Amino acid sequence: MSEHITNESYVASVRMGVVDTARLMLGGQLNFLEGARVLSSLRHEAAVRDDDPDFMTFVVIDSETDDPPIGTVRQHWSKEALEKLESECKDAEVWAKKIGTEACESLIRRFHV
Repeated sequence: MSEHITNESYVASVRMGVVDTARLMLGGQLNFLEGARVLSSLRHEAAVRDDDPDFMTFVVIDSETDDPPIGTVRQHWSKEALEKLESECKDAEVWAKKIGTEACESLIRRFHV
């Protein structure tokens, strides 16, 4: 007999993923730029309002920092190009952490079961 996943259980699993991502960000295991992209992409699946302030923080971070290469895409960039962008990437990460920390904490409080 196969199990049928309900919308409620799907949303709950997405929200657990949101909590896990936010915790990784706050713990330093996932940088805020990558984490913002993940959280921004989960906004609709987490069944929140389109203008949810916590998620909108990550939409803004994602939108404002879409130029610097982050994550696995960096492997396709030359070492020289990455070195030139290093300062920009660090500055973007500091900014993202500054404005994203409170939103991470709020998402954890809201969705931690």
